[in-house]
Amino acid sequence: MITRRTFIQQSLATAGALAIAPSAFASAPQVMTVTGPIAPEQMGFTLPHEHIMSIFGGQPVKVAQYDEEKLFARVIPYLKMLKVFGVQTICECTGAYFGRRVDLLRRISRETGMQILTNTGYFGAAHDRYVPAHAFEETVDQIAQRWIDEWKNGIDGTDIRPGFIKIGVDPGMPSDIDKKLILAAGETHLKTGLTIVSHTSGSTDAAVEQVAMLEEMGVHPEAWVWAHAQRVKDPADLPPVARAGGWIGLDGISDKTLNQHLDMLRHMRRFRALDRILLSHDGNSFGYGDRPFKPYNAIFDQFIPLMRKANFTDEEIHRITVKNPQEAYAIRVRKSQVQPQMNTDEHR
Repeated sequence: MITRRTFIQQSLATAGALAIAPSAFASAPQVMTVTGPIAPEQMGFTLPHEHIMSIFGGQPVKVAQYDEEKLFARVIPYLKMLKVFGVQTICECTGAYFGRRVDLLRRISRETGMQILTNTGYFGAAHDRYVPAHAFEETVDQIAQRWIDEWKNGIDGTDIRPGFIKIGVDPGMPSDIDKKLILAAGETHLKTGLTIVSHTSGSTDAAVEQVAMLEEMGVHPEAWVWAHAQRVKDPADLPPVARAGGWIGLDGISDKTLNQHLDMLRHMRRFRALDRILLSHDGNSFGYGDRPFKPYNAIFDQFIPLMRKANFTDEEIHRITVKNPQEAYAIRVRKSQVQPQMNTDEHR
């Protein structure tokens, strides 16, 4: 199923030859939380793809409004429970126009002691419902500048900076607006060092095309996360992308998917690709309207004990839940070995 085979073969040939430029923020890689920067090793046990709150299913809006009393009453005790069980960091993937409220995230972080990363970018999946109108009219450079400005100056009038870039694309080959978002994310990465987390789901075509586009503009695949990759029809599509350097997000873990996720981890271990895996739930503790609560505690409640029974070592578990997120979300520019192509893209 893998397409762009020439690209994949070239990427495999150069995998490991990662050129790392200094971070735009500091000489040593750091991680940006809603309360400020930390060293990557301070992240600890990390859930790399969750939603503390979102308005998914509702109408897009730049600044979402929540019933804050109900929000805090539900979220704060839950995060305190996660903290007791060892979770130290959550990467909050709710983006702009999708329910992002960085001011509330900072308050939640301070009251729970949970380290939280928020994001910049636009969510282009769900048939572009949450892409703001200006993105269809603006150039790639103009969109990227909006995201870079959030990094430099803060989000929504605060001094809170993003810890990564969150985009989304629909299945299949990227549409015109998807291409804009991919290129804008690549440009933002090269200017900030922020990692790109892309809601790509089970579409191998969309995944490989994104990585190819980014490499062609000089962005190494290690700067890119394939979110919801557990939905691929053929797990054999994952190791080539991982070996090229891309991060494989096996999200959506729950009590109903334990064996499926375990089988995918076994598959990735056979290809010696556990060092490219990110494991999370895609949970949501406070949603729009009557959308149900989606818990995000199955990993340490059920899945890690299951991994141990399946002979995964403590070192492998630590690698997936602690070391991999540190490496994935450390802020640094990751350049590809491919010579960037001359800019002739009409979207720019």
